[in-house]
Amino acid sequence: MARPSINHPETWRLFADLDLEFLEASVFTPYEEHELTTAGDGSKTRALLYQLTSFAAELRPLVAVIHGGGFRVGSAELESRTCIGAIMAFGCVSVSLEHRLSLKFKFPIVYEDCWDALLWITKNAGALGADLTKGFVFGGTSSGAHIANPLVHRARDECLYPPITGVHLNVAPTLAPQALTDAYRDLYKSREDLKDGYTLTSKSITLYDEELQPDFQYPLWSPLLWPTGHDNLPPTFFQVCGADLLRDDALIYERELRLKHDVKTKIVVYQGLPHVFWYTHPSLRASEQFAQDTVSGLGWLLGVSAAPHSA
Repeated sequence: MARPSINHPETWRLFADLDLEFLEASVFTPYEEHELTTAGDGSKTRALLYQLTSFAAELRPLVAVIHGGGFRVGSAELESRTCIGAIMAFGCVSVSLEHRLSLKFKFPIVYEDCWDALLWITKNAGALGADLTKGFVFGGTSSGAHIANPLVHRARDECLYPPITGVHLNVAPTLAPQALTDAYRDLYKSREDLKDGYTLTSKSITLYDEELQPDFQYPLWSPLLWPTGHDNLPPTFFQVCGADLLRDDALIYERELRLKHDVKTKIVVYQGLPHVFWYTHPSLRASEQFAQDTVSGLGWLLGVSAAPHSA
């Protein structure tokens, strides 16, 4: 059987690294590209849909993710490995979302882009091969997690249906230093201690902020301080880098959810490793462990562990 056509070279490499035999047997629909229209001004964004052809007749749970890149760079292809790993392990549907970038589009446009994408998923789930009542996981990496986290709160507050059932926050900012309160000051150390980090520095964050022009006091930017609180949020899976200046953002927020709001959490900390090390150092053993942990955590959010296809 002919090998599926994959036009994006990075996506092809990720597929091939995972399991070339499955590719050659045409188990995958590699991805479908969808064009989304934003509600505000009719602009266009992209979403990539990943699924297994062997499950095509069955509606499945869905995992949706937002890529990182400091709001200024990146594309949906950056989350290919997460999407592929999830569909291989659990037979779900995965969607990687894009947003407009901060060099041209300022705060809070990127949040509205991704909110519109969430609404698009809920309205078109059946056509995407998904039944969101079986599982609806939403999350992102770095700036993608910075977007996903407040949108999960908005989804709860506005009674999005079907509701989000699980949240994946990968190296997530949760509290801007400009909005820091006394309640968290004693725990909020990594922003200063690791300001000259290997892959993310306070200077680079200042650059991102200058380009995006956020309102530092606005809840979208510091979801730890969300005005309606954190009760009744879905189970949340955290991945945290120990040598990342964003480390304490995630640790404080996980503690807040678990101890004060009775939200189920799962957390993996990569001691001594910098922000998004799996991108910058893919050959590290820890990078492969990260990929395995990601799939395992998504399985925890979906409430499944058995894998119909193993990488």
